[in-house]
Amino acid sequence: MLKRLVNEALFSLTITTTGPLLIKSGYATLTGPDMTPVLTYRNGRAEVFIPGSSLKGVVRSHIEKVARTLRPNDIVIADPFKREGPDQAVSSWLQERKDELKAQGREEALTNAAAYAASDPAARLFGSTFYHGRISIGDAYLTPATQGPTPTEQRDGVGIDRLTGGAYPKAKFELEVVTAGTIFCTDILLRNFECWQLGALLLVVQDFEDELIRIGSGGSRGLGAVRGSVSTIRTHHLGPTPARDPATIWGLGKFMGTDRSYGTWPDDTLEVTPPPTSKQHGIRSVQIWEEASLAALKKAAISEFVRRIEQFPAYKQPRPSIRGIL
Repeated sequence: MLKRLVNEALFSLTITTTGPLLIKSGYATLTGPDMTPVLTYRNGRAEVFIPGSSLKGVVRSHIEKVARTLRPNDIVIADPFKREGPDQAVSSWLQERKDELKAQGREEALTNAAAYAASDPAARLFGSTFYHGRISIGDAYLTPATQGPTPTEQRDGVGIDRLTGGAYPKAKFELEVVTAGTIFCTDILLRNFECWQLGALLLVVQDFEDELIRIGSGGSRGLGAVRGSVSTIRTHHLGPTPARDPATIWGLGKFMGTDRSYGTWPDDTLEVTPPPTSKQHGIRSVQIWEEASLAALKKAAISEFVRRIEQFPAYKQPRPSIRGIL
């Protein structure tokens, strides 16, 4: 099924800095500030940007925290940096099981479907070494309104003596940061998604809008404050979707029907009122969510995310679709 394309959700996320922002380049310099922002060569000049990898890390971390909060007494989210233990990384656990099955001559039993079904919610959305993720986040570039002079400024910092509480001698350093009011824009694409995955993403968007998420370095020192906004979301259904209401989104589980090999839910749909604007574009049935319909979509999708996380099987626990395999 994941070799097919059944649905898509795409939108542009606008990010406005409400304070200084620093995503460090990591390159050593002989002169100038000690810490400088990442740059890319675009439109004939070097300009600051927010790497898609940085945004993806922030989004994943936030979703993992929320999921753990919803299920405090269970291991639902694995630790992507642990190589062993009850919450070891999904890729590590699946590789161990693959090696065991290979020793039994059953290596082919660990299919992509079984790997997806056994994975935690974060790996299902962001992928693992066994299958591709559902989400793609591009680099965030300056909008045309902020493509004038480089929107950066220099700031001084100083190390603190933990004993006296005063400045530590010879510990002064300089930062070059992106100034407040700088506007970036990035495109986010979700493919072959379950409805709760769309809800997880919209929960992050909502918290960006409420200025609850910081990005980059120095978050505890006042850096990284941003505000996000999304004005339009487009969802696509590809191929035949008989009897689907124009105000309904079908998730991956609905397309799978009674096939539970991927561990999806057959009632994987979202019914939203008021309905979106709908049109046909080639093989895609397009839904355009704006204003009132967008607000209703956020509410319905986030509620679906909470509901599914509360129902999600604990990590490494037996599941019907993978019994005898993992």
